[in-house]
Amino acid sequence: MNAAALGPLVKAVETLKVFARSAPAPSTILANRRQRFDCLHAIVPSTATPGESCQLTVQAWDQCERLHGSFTGTATLAATDPDATHPERVAFADADGGVVRETVQFDTPGTHYLTLIVDGERFVSNPIRVAPEHDTRTYWGDIHLHSTLSDGSGHAEAGYRFGRDVMDLDVVAYTDHDTMGFFIPPGWQRRRMHDGYFEALCDLAASFDDEGEFVTLPAYEWTKQPNMGGHVNVYFEDEADATLIDSLWEESRTYEDLWARLREWDDAHDSRVVTIPHHPAEAMYPFDFASVDYDDDLAPLVEVYSQWGSSERPGREGNQFPLAMGQGEIDEPGHYVQDAHELGYRVGMLGGADFHGPNPGHSTIHTDPHFPALGEWRDAGLGWGNIWRVWDERSYPGGLTAFRAPELTREAIFTALRSRSVYATTQPHRILVDFRVNGVDVADQEDEVAVDEPTSPRTVSVDVAGTAPIETVEVVKNNAVWRTVEGTSDPDAALDTYTVADEWTDEDPITGMKWDETRGTDGDVYTLRVTQASADRHPGMAWVGPLWVVAK
Repeated sequence: MNAAALGPLVKAVETLKVFARSAPAPSTILANRRQRFDCLHAIVPSTATPGESCQLTVQAWDQCERLHGSFTGTATLAATDPDATHPERVAFADADGGVVRETVQFDTPGTHYLTLIVDGERFVSNPIRVAPEHDTRTYWGDIHLHSTLSDGSGHAEAGYRFGRDVMDLDVVAYTDHDTMGFFIPPGWQRRRMHDGYFEALCDLAASFDDEGEFVTLPAYEWTKQPNMGGHVNVYFEDEADATLIDSLWEESRTYEDLWARLREWDDAHDSRVVTIPHHPAEAMYPFDFASVDYDDDLAPLVEVYSQWGSSERPGREGNQFPLAMGQGEIDEPGHYVQDAHELGYRVGMLGGADFHGPNPGHSTIHTDPHFPALGEWRDAGLGWGNIWRVWDERSYPGGLTAFRAPELTREAIFTALRSRSVYATTQPHRILVDFRVNGVDVADQEDEVAVDEPTSPRTVSVDVAGTAPIETVEVVKNNAVWRTVEGTSDPDAALDTYTVADEWTDEDPITGMKWDETRGTDGDVYTLRVTQASADRHPGMAWVGPLWVVAK
């Protein structure tokens, strides 16, 4: 029997093993039957001008990170900007469904926070940078999600509304599978997608796209069959041009063939396409950068982090989110984002959820095991998003992408993807990062930062505003930590520990990296890794870059 035929069977066996080892304790399930208030989550835009009206969204969450719809508490509200205009209190009522919105305004340039206090406990908003003008703004998106049109729970329409109306996301995309294995027979899923499911996804994206308010992207996941390689998300700029080029079609069964077909597509259309590999270091679905003729023009980004964990580097090298779901991380070189950089591929990093449920921006399967409510089963169905909430799947919070763009339009967001003007964070942490080499950051770079000579000094600067106290900021050069800013490990530290800024001069000659006799990079590769203090096992993190520095 060939690998394609064995794939679904192997996937089924592996899934059953995961279920067996992840069975929850009945006491945990019983303890989580009732909702208990756990925290408030406050969201404001990441960038604003003095005097600009901004929406503040405050959500009440329970112990399993579900919206606490019956919470009726009141929080006092304060701002670090003494001239800010805001209500003194935020009050929740039964009719609010766990979400309250207020209007706020900041008048003083700088980085500011809002703080909310409930029963003596402090909750802090994401940072907002206030300046008279912004060449680029920071927008937030979750662009890797699955619905009932493949193996997810909940309808994409519900997900779009949740992302827009609850999580205040700026960008959302659903990437349902072109083919499947085990949960849905591969050929059946392929027929469903070609017979109307993909068209429905595109139509739905078009109906929610609202220039200046909320951007959606038509997309799908090119899903190589179980145990036959890694997966790649395919995003289109225009749903009218979007074409389903699936992974079972004889002419697009390999990565190289997929990119060849998409180049033909690109030549025939005015709109653009971009592809993004994800969880490349997962052992069941590995993506080997070293064995692929990688196209870093059509695939300029890698999803460095999702609910699977981080594929930046192996766990043995200090990765705080090593891949643990499925078969865990692969113990071979070539599958990590740092390997792609050493090979010479110019790929940036973004984050996504890969959540199989209608909760863009706030996935839930990493929380303590709990039974979804009967209404959720009724409305959202049987997909993985509900099934895995009952088991301890060893997953993590999903990821977010920060888009650096001049405006919130599909054209600007797509340009940010193609030009690598993005970075990754863990959910729900909207960490603001400004990372520059010689004044160039991810929003300014074209292909590289050019200096006159290999010995020319380079100025490296960081400016970070977190959603919690900053524990470390690491500048990584050529895949090794080059400089570190030490903060605090106290998650309850004062607000002045939430921000870090520093600057260095790199006077070492440019050396680049060498993978083998023929592959590598002549330039130096700089990235940034931010880790926040945390009271639990999931610290907020950000991954920024790379910036490539070459001699003219």
